[in-house]
Amino acid sequence: MPAGRDGPGVATRVLVLPFLTVLAERKLAGSPAGLPFGLTMDELNGICAGIRAAGFDVRLMPPEPLPAESFHPGRQQYRSSPILDRARKRLEEAHDLMAKLLVLTDADIYEPGLSFTGGMAELGGKVAVVSLARLQSGDRTKLILRTVKEAVHEMGHVIGLEHCRNSGCVMFQSRSIADSDVKAAAFCAKCKSVAGRAVG
Repeated sequence: MPAGRDGPGVATRVLVLPFLTVLAERKLAGSPAGLPFGLTMDELNGICAGIRAAGFDVRLMPPEPLPAESFHPGRQQYRSSPILDRARKRLEEAHDLMAKLLVLTDADIYEPGLSFTGGMAELGGKVAVVSLARLQSGDRTKLILRTVKEAVHEMGHVIGLEHCRNSGCVMFQSRSIADSDVKAAAFCAKCKSVAGRAVG
């Protein structure tokens, strides 16, 4: 299905689902706020607001533990494929045929052949995952902005966008954190035009 055809004049609905590592889950057990990744609720809402500012209709879901089968003991990392599989099931359970689902996780994720990945998405599909593990910074504002950029980038793939040659566009392929810090958290005019109604 072409990008931007979810409905007439309706921005793509994105369900944001925090997935926690087992360690983070244990830390949260005694926390009355139940906040993921050591983020405050204001920071998590700030990430959602940043994704919303890029043109998506964003809804935050309650946090869940990562699927145990995604963990690789030898690597001390989590494989992204089982995470995306779980995300598809959660999306089916949500009974929202028009929605897409974005997983935010504190886990360091990978796929075979890669030492790590900051995010994965189904091109023109339904689900994506973004890891905060390699985005850490002593600057909390920078961490939130990096997360927003990665989230919008992966959701861009979900709505059918490929990488952009414009280094200022959120769809530019970041090969380093420096690349991510330079680009905007928004689609360039060309990418926004290609996305059509998928972004508001």
